Amino acid sequence: MPAQATPTSAPFQSPTISILSGLFLVFLGIAAALALAFFIVPASQYLSLSNYLQIITAFTGSAVFLWLYFRHGRGTGLLYATGAFALWGVADIAWYAAVLLGVGTITFPSLIDMGFVAAILLLSSAYNRIYPRKQVRGQILLAVLLLMLVVPLAILATGGITDKALMILLYFFACGSLIITGLNHSLPEHPMALAGTLLFAISFMIYPLRETFFSGNPYLSVIGTFVAAGFSLIVLGILPTKQGPTRTEPVPAEPPRAP
Repeated sequence: MPAQATPTSAPFQSPTISILSGLFLVFLGIAAALALAFFIVPASQYLSLSNYLQIITAFTGSAVFLWLYFRHGRGTGLLYATGAFALWGVADIAWYAAVLLGVGTITFPSLIDMGFVAAILLLSSAYNRIYPRKQVRGQILLAVLLLMLVVPLAILATGGITDKALMILLYFFACGSLIITGLNHSLPEHPMALAGTLLFAISFMIYPLRETFFSGNPYLSVIGTFVAAGFSLIVLGILPTKQGPTRTEPVPAEPPRAP
């Protein structure tokens, strides 16, 4: 009898995965608690705490993706995700470094904003490689894209072409690309990753509007906790939870029977 292939499971769940999942659940809980503490913590301290949490979550997520790549070999998409989270963390740290070095508070837009946009686009490329493609109706994707571009195009039409308006357009385009790529690559089947992506994208559509039109509004500082929560949920959605991909192993051929 010829050899056959039978599926065998490669278990990905391990104590390390459980610990990492617990860690990002803690990050998620801290982000939620910090969001609820908005009216208690002074505005200046709140912004700093929010940014510290974002930076820690981003670099920890980057390290986890890199570990997953070398430990489980789950494709180059994890390297893209590693780069996206790390680039975002570096861009955020650059803002603080500029302040500490006496350059002063960096105004919007700046080169740091290009780093944030690049991180979003890099994360979109990661989704394209991590999740299997699942064709979504083109009309739905087009509708999402148009919704993403309505606000920045309206700003350009009413206020003219300015550096701030163009940066708003760039942020909205990058966030729209991230959402569309996720929808077109099975992200709806991964609710944690989908929720994290939406939180992350919505936060970075609000951010340039805040910097342009509502820079004196203290209430919008809460979006920083949304970014940290989004990072946590994205990592939790990518972390393997049950079993890894199925592989095939040959079953030894049965010995011939005696006549």
